[in-house]
Amino acid sequence: MPTLTPIRKAPLSRAWALLLDLVYPPRCGGCEKRGTLMCDGCLTRVEPPFESPDVERIDAVISAGLYQEPLRGAIHRLKYESDTPLARPLALLISGALARDDRWLADDGEPPVIVPVPLHRSRQRARGYNQSELLARELAKLTGWQVDQRLKRVRSTPPQVGLDSQARIDNVREAFEWAGEEAPPRVMLIDDVCTTGSTLSECAFALLSRGSEHVFAATVARATGHPLTADS
Repeated sequence: MPTLTPIRKAPLSRAWALLLDLVYPPRCGGCEKRGTLMCDGCLTRVEPPFESPDVERIDAVISAGLYQEPLRGAIHRLKYESDTPLARPLALLISGALARDDRWLADDGEPPVIVPVPLHRSRQRARGYNQSELLARELAKLTGWQVDQRLKRVRSTPPQVGLDSQARIDNVREAFEWAGEEAPPRVMLIDDVCTTGSTLSECAFALLSRGSEHVFAATVARATGHPLTADS
């Protein structure tokens, strides 16, 4: 089993965090139970995927659970309801999945560089944040890995929701570019959901075209049997 770097201390003081919890008590992302971001009951309901999807250009896709409740609700709240603190427990689920799956490990132990799947600047401006970036930064706190945000979405595209597999591929073709001279040799792409993998594949194309040798992907959830319900 691979070993991840221990969790780092958050810069926010414990006293201040407790005060915020008193004024704005957290709610479980799955069942909205007050007092926690993800309750034990919902965590035990997360069903790990029984197999890994084969995504073009991606060495391995590792997901924490299936895209069903309670993860579906938690991801929706993070993504569309500005419940950004949920990035913390969802990133913890990703780190747990990475600890159980060693396909991303290098022979020399060199960790991959975390690269969040980017939003186009117009969509990020409208939403106010990129949920994949939040997940990436929380994962970096847990692992000690570096985050690199030079992967850019250079073409604004309609949401993937409602598109069939071929339409998803066409929708994101050449939508990403690496804004640097050379991409990291080993990359861990981070996104909320893997559906058909078309977005991840196009991100990998941009990275491999600029020097990456191995591209992995880690997501909170993986959609199975419902290919038209999630974005990525």
